[in-house]
Parts: sequence; C-alpha cells; structure tokens
Amino acid sequence: MMSPRSIERSYPYVVAGLISALVHWLWQIPFPKGHDLLSASITIGAVFTGFLATLKSIVMSVQAPSFEKIRQVKPFFDLLLNYLQESIWMSLGYCFWCLMGYFVAKETTDAIPAWFACGWVFLTIATLLTFQRVSRILIQLMR
Repeated sequence: MMSPRSIERSYPYVVAGLISALVHWLWQIPFPKGHDLLSASITIGAVFTGFLATLKSIVMSVQAPSFEKIRQVKPFFDLLLNYLQESIWMSLGYCFWCLMGYFVAKETTDAIPAWFACGWVFLTIATLLTFQRVSRILIQLMR
C-alpha cells in the first residue's frame, strides 16, 4: 500500500498520464490547428514559472518566528522546496514543449502529430497539478 507521502509525490504525474492517455487513445481528440493555443500555453507556462520562482524566493526569505519553526522541520521544509522546484521545472518544460510545437507544425495549417498532442495534454495537466500541490501546501501552512 502506498503511503500518503508517496501519493502526494506521484499524483500529478499519474493523473496527467491517465488523462493524456484517455484523450489520446480513447477519445482521439485532435489538437487544434494554428499556433494560437501554443502561444497561449507558452504565456501560461511563463506566468506559472515567474509566480513560482517569486514564491520560492519569498518562502526562502520569510523571517517570521512561526516560519522559523517550519524551517527547523528539515524533511518537511526540504520537501516543500523540492515541490516548488519541481513545479518550476515542470512549467519551464511546458513552455519548452509548446515552443517545440512551432517546429513540429511549421505552417499554421499543418496538423499537430498525435504524439505531440499527447505530450501537451500530459504537461498541461502535470504543470497545473504540481502548481496546485504547492499552493495547497502553502495555504495549509498559512492557516
């Protein structure tokens, strides 16, 4: 049986993998033609990256007495920083994947291959879920 910590670590990727498989193989939803969705996705990924990087620097620099107690719980604080870093890398990977989409379909009328669409769905959901995981933990800390 999986521990709650193992579930917390892996659920963004498991859920993203399951949903991308469903979208790709079962429903066979085609990726929209054109570059509008890719442009919007890059913007969203960049916003998440900037927000998370700012959040990481805030978490590292908070000097409140209550937050000092949290820092002293090394495994927890290190795990929080790892989750933040993981979410930042996921957002950067998402931006890179969407940028790669411009080269996969050079013209706006070219169809995006199914492998790219499956990767896009996976990275979109994993980026959102890693962001949600960090947000949920930080909100619980604030309470």
